[in-house]
Amino acid sequence: MALTIVRNDITKMQVDAIVNSTNESFEVGGLGVDAGIHYAAGPKLKEALAEIGTCPAGSAVITASFGISSCKYIIHTVGPFYIDGRHGERELLASCYRSILALAKEKGCRSLAIPSISTGAYRYPKAEAYSIATSCIREFLLSLPEEEDMMIFLVLYDSESVAVSEKIDAGVQQFISEKYRKSKKEQLYSFYEETLPPALSGSMPSFSSAAREEDHAAASPACGVMPVAPVPPASSARLPGEGYEKEDRSFADMCEWWCREKGISKKEFYVRSNINKSMFWGIKHHPDQIPKKTSALACVIGLKLNYDQAQDLLRRAGLTLSKYYKTDLIVEYFIREKNYDIFEINGMLYDETLPLLGQNTN
Repeated sequence: MALTIVRNDITKMQVDAIVNSTNESFEVGGLGVDAGIHYAAGPKLKEALAEIGTCPAGSAVITASFGISSCKYIIHTVGPFYIDGRHGERELLASCYRSILALAKEKGCRSLAIPSISTGAYRYPKAEAYSIATSCIREFLLSLPEEEDMMIFLVLYDSESVAVSEKIDAGVQQFISEKYRKSKKEQLYSFYEETLPPALSGSMPSFSSAAREEDHAAASPACGVMPVAPVPPASSARLPGEGYEKEDRSFADMCEWWCREKGISKKEFYVRSNINKSMFWGIKHHPDQIPKKTSALACVIGLKLNYDQAQDLLRRAGLTLSKYYKTDLIVEYFIREKNYDIFEINGMLYDETLPLLGQNTN
């Protein structure tokens, strides 16, 4: 169970079903997803849709894939035209995704590729559209029976991107900027303090105090720059109980311990970590193999751990959150903000062209 963001031609995706974003009367126009799918599927698709007739906004219908050999089905949906957000657009877009997923489940699909619905000519704001899509997909994956699984791809074209809210984007960028600035200064001060001759080092002011004075001056409103919010202190929320933490427990065992501690079912853990059962099985049954950093970070998010708890879990896989890597800083920002929406994190990572968390392989 995972959602993966990919940049590709949807007609080339090797999946059970692809999704076509169309209009109520199935009229083909322009050079978008609809035209590309019709061109690849051939004239029989148009004939099949003519028999269906219409498709109201917010609903979906399904046909064979005809000339597209990489999939079995095409699910056609009609997204809302965005006016101002007060004309039922959100409800209609959510209805599109729920209808698509219900049809895919009905046909026994194990994999599905969906384009970004309504964000092109229909002008739906990308950040809100992405939030609606991922919310509906998470809700659907959590509703699946334990024995069922589905891999979902959000397929973007070359010029498209996943958007997160401006507030989150600004917060992440500020957090990264401040962390990078501090880490570079710490490296510089440490170097000079270690290399200065003793005769000079005793007569010169402390670099750390100079740094504090400089930071205070740079953050002063008198300089026309608003202060950067300080990083919150480490949480006091407890780590594993005394005795347990002294045992040599593996990364996977610790994940299961946290699931029990927090009352999270295995299925919820997989969905919220954006991983599947087979990935975690591989981590659990091959403890000598270090999990990929993106998989380990995904588990941290799925378990909703605070910063200290996250570091404890990562250490069990020989990993850590570092202030020198942008991926780690982005994840740390979301942890400190107590925002454990892995799809929102992945949207931010995608926009930064960084590897996504979780997904389908370890």
